[in-house]
Amino acid sequence: MTDIAQSAPAVLMVDDTPANLGVLYEVLSAAGYSVLVAEDGESALERAAYAQPDLILLDVMMPGIDGFETCRRLKEQPETQAIPIIFMSALSDTVDKIRGLQLGAVDYITKPFQHEEVLARVHTHLTLQQLKRTLAEREARLSALVTSAMDAILTFDADGLITLFNPAAEAMFGCNAAEVLGQPLDTLLAAPLRQVVHDYQRQSEARLWLPEGLQALRGNGQPFPIEATLSRTLVTGQPFYTMILRDIEARQQAEAEFNRLHGLNLYLRDEIQAEHDFEEMIGASTALRAVLQEVEAVAGTQATVLITGETGTGKELIARAIHNRSTRQAKPLIKLNCAAIAASLAESELFGHEKGAFTGALTRKIGRFELANGGTLFLDEVGELPLDLQAKLLRVLQEGEFERVGGSQTLKTDVRVIAATNRDLAQRCREGQFRADLYYRLNVFPVESPALRSRREDIPLLVRHFVQKYAASLGKSIDTVPLATLARLQAYSWPGNVRELQHVIERAVIISRSSTLEFGDWLREPTAEAGPGKVSVLTLEEMEYEHILKALETTSWRVSGEHGAARLLGLKPTTLEARMKKLGIERKRGGFEA
Repeated sequence: MTDIAQSAPAVLMVDDTPANLGVLYEVLSAAGYSVLVAEDGESALERAAYAQPDLILLDVMMPGIDGFETCRRLKEQPETQAIPIIFMSALSDTVDKIRGLQLGAVDYITKPFQHEEVLARVHTHLTLQQLKRTLAEREARLSALVTSAMDAILTFDADGLITLFNPAAEAMFGCNAAEVLGQPLDTLLAAPLRQVVHDYQRQSEARLWLPEGLQALRGNGQPFPIEATLSRTLVTGQPFYTMILRDIEARQQAEAEFNRLHGLNLYLRDEIQAEHDFEEMIGASTALRAVLQEVEAVAGTQATVLITGETGTGKELIARAIHNRSTRQAKPLIKLNCAAIAASLAESELFGHEKGAFTGALTRKIGRFELANGGTLFLDEVGELPLDLQAKLLRVLQEGEFERVGGSQTLKTDVRVIAATNRDLAQRCREGQFRADLYYRLNVFPVESPALRSRREDIPLLVRHFVQKYAASLGKSIDTVPLATLARLQAYSWPGNVRELQHVIERAVIISRSSTLEFGDWLREPTAEAGPGKVSVLTLEEMEYEHILKALETTSWRVSGEHGAARLLGLKPTTLEARMKKLGIERKRGGFEA
């Protein structure tokens, strides 16, 4: 059909009287219309199907096929049924006019013709036809947009009944549009989201971004997290609502997985810098040189190493030194602190788990042995592993294979294991707390990390290192350590070893007000009654508690920010908060964070 806005509309005249055709031809042509002519019903059907006119003027009384039958046939054919038809007739009976309108005609022109009436009716119906066409095109575009949208789009009326449900909504909710159209929207909303929608309907706000944490319900009643918008408009004076939803369950799972892997990629750096906070082993004592010689000897091999020694002596630094000097240095060094995880989660941490392996296993998890493939796995506090898990660890060490929790596929891995402990594993074997075969497999190359009291000559070097480090981080200049202070530090037994010395020096730097290191009366030798094993751990925890507490008081309990305790201590705010929670340090009321 011809577009009225772009070219002259085409009008097909159908009349068996040449005089009528001549008059109409002149009138319509003068008005700028393109005029087509047919003298009977048969030729009108052919011309209309071929030329697709914009409007048809159809005489009623014609030989052969009359106007009524011609109109009926035109409306039956898909290619011509949308063309508006105006009957031309001298018949004045109402019944004839009704019959014509029932057959699909849009209007009547009475003979003899009034030129102005003809032009007015033709113009009106051509305009209406163009408006219908424009509306249909817009509806088609809108329908295509709604149908092809990746987000779920649904509409509902003032009674909360669903009036539109696009294909994306069908996929998201798991039900067909035919099943939900005309049904209450509430059946697809969890209670909190339902309340938000009801509140919105009672308000005058035009648009609303829904807050986070809301859930919709799939067709089977399963809740899932969404982000959505609500909007309203008036249709014939009645409110009409549109909700656009996006299922963020998969995104949340993907974000959680990314964060987990990102955290595993960074955890070693964070733990070393946060817990040990020095980059290399400092010292020149005979005891330390012996350890370094052992590191050089074993690093280039594939032998399993067992590092023993008291807490705070730097066992993890020895493990890192071995890895960095090995042929695996380009691959990851992955750590697992066996004492820091629950026994029920240890197997999943080591070997990973499949989705649905247990309650809460929403996605597949990659274990430490898979992450460390081609590199080194450092098992700190290996003596704390549960007995049932020790057998599975032994299998990996001997055969290099394992299965994820909840999985049946056997996975291969090429990992060098370095283990560390502050316990007497031989004694634990005799007590039945540790498998002897696993102990022998781990103890291929033992390395003992010396206690600080056995290398007191290294204390001045360590003190200088820590003073320079913390003075730089605090913007201070400290270049003098009194000999009396050094003497006290070298005389102390250091049950917490290098870690305890590090914390003590950090505290001293914090309180120092000049270029000379100031030192308080902090060192207390442990009492003999407590026993050497318990003394070391208890004294270290007390020292850490006191040290963190002092930093918090110095910063008015400000944890993060430029002037927060975390920055003073050289820690991340999250690490400091974790330590505060572990040590039972609670913020004072009225405190604040920057």
